[in-house]
This record gives sequence, structure tokens and C-alpha cells, in this order.
Amino acid sequence: MEKILELFSNHLSNWGLVWFCLIFWGSIFNAILISLSFSEISSYLTYVGYIAGLILGLFAKSKKWNWLR
Repeated sequence: MEKILELFSNHLSNWGLVWFCLIFWGSIFNAILISLSFSEISSYLTYVGYIAGLILGLFAKSKKWNWLR
């Protein structure tokens, strides 16, 4: 059990910023896209905001930004 917790802790310390951007910024981008959409929402449009959040997170990780510290 300790090994699992250690692996989880290491994963969060290495990828926490990416997860933050995916969930937080992806939700914000998704809400903006939904509010700007005037027609019926396509199924792929609901994922675009989260993909943008993921890309932002990967970019932040590659640039070594430290938003969460």
C-alpha cells in the first residue's frame, strides 16, 4: 500500500500542473465554448475545451511553470 501511495505522490508532483490545467482550465474553456455556441452542441465540441486545457498543461510542464507551488 505504501508503494502505491508513493507512486501516486510522485505522479502528482510530476504531473499535477497538467491535471490542474486539464480539469480547471478545461472546464472554463468548455463553459465559454458552450456559452458561445448558438446552435445545437456537437458531441466533439464538449471535448475541445478539455483538449485546450490539456495542451495548456503540457505546454506549462514543458516550460516548467510553477503555478501550484
